[in-house]
Amino acid sequence: MSQVAAATSLARTYRYVRLAILGAVLAILVSVAAVAIGTGVTPESLSAGFYTPARTVFTGSLFAVSLALLALSGRSVPQALLDIAAVLAPLIAIIPTPVDGVVPEAVHADVVNGLLTFAMVGIAALITALVVARAQRSLTRGVLSTAAVAGILIVGFPTWAAVDLDGLLRFGHLTATLAFFALVAAVAGWTAWVPSSSSPVSRGLYGALAVGILAAIAFLFVVFLLADVDPLVLVGEVALLLLFAAFWIAETVRTWDDPNPSIR
Repeated sequence: MSQVAAATSLARTYRYVRLAILGAVLAILVSVAAVAIGTGVTPESLSAGFYTPARTVFTGSLFAVSLALLALSGRSVPQALLDIAAVLAPLIAIIPTPVDGVVPEAVHADVVNGLLTFAMVGIAALITALVVARAQRSLTRGVLSTAAVAGILIVGFPTWAAVDLDGLLRFGHLTATLAFFALVAAVAGWTAWVPSSSSPVSRGLYGALAVGILAAIAFLFVVFLLADVDPLVLVGEVALLLLFAAFWIAETVRTWDDPNPSIR
């Protein structure tokens, strides 16, 4: 009987990072469900968990997802898209969703502090990433383009808050959330469309995930325009989160035995 070769430390690291993303998704769902069971009141959306005891887990999980996405290295369009998504994830946590069209004034200072920290740390991280890329001789046009988009987001959202805080509080969370999942859908679509070693079944799965995520985004956008349909917001957000989890399950399975499991 042939023995299965032991996984390299690189392969194990990538497995753990991808599994950590799934753990963060599970943590968000469990924390909001625990609030609903404990209080007997279901939050109008997963994002509304920000105003409940689930806030710590909700925000912490989003930051964990951000770091995990940044940790998955690679030199490809999907990696660039995930790097940009990693910049958006903390914004989903920092900028709360409005309740009845308004973000309570009690958390305005929290948002301003969070955005200021996001800008300062983000700029420092961006400069560090460019310096490291140059030292590693991996500073390509693609890296510079990704850094430019990330820089626009890092500076843009705090600037939006400085110019029009009310507008940011009303639309910032939705903007960051839909953009984040749109990028994940783009990665799934790229994996399905670009010829690779993946099987036709695998590519079909990624295509279905891309379509599903885009459909859920469109659904949530329509619900937002209609307003006053809170249960549908929760349904749409849960669907998005489950599709996001399904994408990372597919990625974990696809790359499990890959000796070079980076994003390609």
